[in-house]
Amino acid sequence: MPGATAMLPKAIAALKSYPAVPVVLLLLALFSAASPYFATAGNIEAMLGANAVVLIAAVGMTFVFLIGGIDLSISTVISASAVLAGIVMAQTGSIPLGVLTAVAVGAGFGLLNGVLIGYFKLTPFITTMATQLIARGLAFVMSEGIAVKGTPYGLLDFGFLLWFGLPAVMVVALAIAGGGAVVLGHSTWGRHVMLTGSNPSAARYAGLNVARIECEVYLLSGVLAGVAGFVSIANLGNAIPGVGDTLLLIIIGAVVLGGTSMTGGEGSIGRTVLGVALLAVLTSGLNLMGIPFYDQLIIQGVLIFLGTWVAMKLSGRRAL
Repeated sequence: MPGATAMLPKAIAALKSYPAVPVVLLLLALFSAASPYFATAGNIEAMLGANAVVLIAAVGMTFVFLIGGIDLSISTVISASAVLAGIVMAQTGSIPLGVLTAVAVGAGFGLLNGVLIGYFKLTPFITTMATQLIARGLAFVMSEGIAVKGTPYGLLDFGFLLWFGLPAVMVVALAIAGGGAVVLGHSTWGRHVMLTGSNPSAARYAGLNVARIECEVYLLSGVLAGVAGFVSIANLGNAIPGVGDTLLLIIIGAVVLGGTSMTGGEGSIGRTVLGVALLAVLTSGLNLMGIPFYDQLIIQGVLIFLGTWVAMKLSGRRAL
């Protein structure tokens, strides 16, 4: 079978590039067989709509991982962006002002993270943990701990729209992921990000301004968190101050399960899309099977352990 022999190396290379593919396919087959409701249009639509916010934020987190960093503030920046955008829209009725507010809030936190980590050389973990607390406090102070109502009807309608048969919010998320993939794979800046993450010393010898690249990556992560916060309003109908509280581990888990290395320099946006799909399919399937929420967390945690181990083995690295 010379043909099969020739295809084997290609199959192994594809598996290394996208290790989540067989798991996603296996889960789709298992849940489709286990529940007659899983593969219905209504469930697929709900699954896609519910994960648009996660995908947008996970794109930003992927860039952060690729430089060997981490952004613990991303989930609470989503909350703060949503709350402040919700307040502005409630007072002005303007959706464009809401978008600008959400992006500005996200950019502000992202720039703060980037300057402190890139130029002041503070550790990403501590820096983003501090901004996480600030963003969470801001969200609850500004909203007094309750949902901000008064969302314009146009935005509420957008949350129910279908574009090309998909929820409009997911189309926006996929467009952002596509843009991120183009920037990462086909731009000079994307190559600089990869080199910075894989070998910072080599990047400096090559004349790259590593501090500036790190700052720009955290700024991008913050901007996308702001966009995710705005999209969460369309999804939920109101700006919820705690909307991001449960998302941090889901975002990190999606990027890790997709196969992007936390040590930098290895990964892709395509892998992250698959990681988000994996968690979305798993959560939807377990819900339909009546698995309690806290049991789902255990299963997701075990899956992240396994995904990390498989990604580490496939990449040949010692640790993620």
